[in-house]
Amino acid sequence: MSIASFFQTTCETRELHPDAELRTRYYRNGFKDVVAAFEKLANQESLEVRNVDQIHGEIYLIGNGFDCIVTVAQITPIESGVDFKINWFGVTGLGRPKKKAVALFKSLNALLKFKGVSLHP
Repeated sequence: MSIASFFQTTCETRELHPDAELRTRYYRNGFKDVVAAFEKLANQESLEVRNVDQIHGEIYLIGNGFDCIVTVAQITPIESGVDFKINWFGVTGLGRPKKKAVALFKSLNALLKFKGVSLHP
């Protein structure tokens, strides 16, 4: 982790991210299954699901000291890609946005049928 990324207050995952831990994850689940998994995850980790936008495939979460926009791209009816944009509230992030993104992916892997990382470049 570079010094600049250590102090950043935002973290965003994407398909071809230079950091392999922050690449898009794909699951063998539809959008409704992913939303249900995030609702279950929110109950487990004291997060609040503020909004679910089915048209744009976004879920807005608020946690203790951060907010997260989850983008779910439904590739086929039974395959979805998941990305995050995490904003940490504070002057410096101290690496916490990246740690939160990695932790969210790990939790999702336990709740959904994991298919792969960065499958559609």
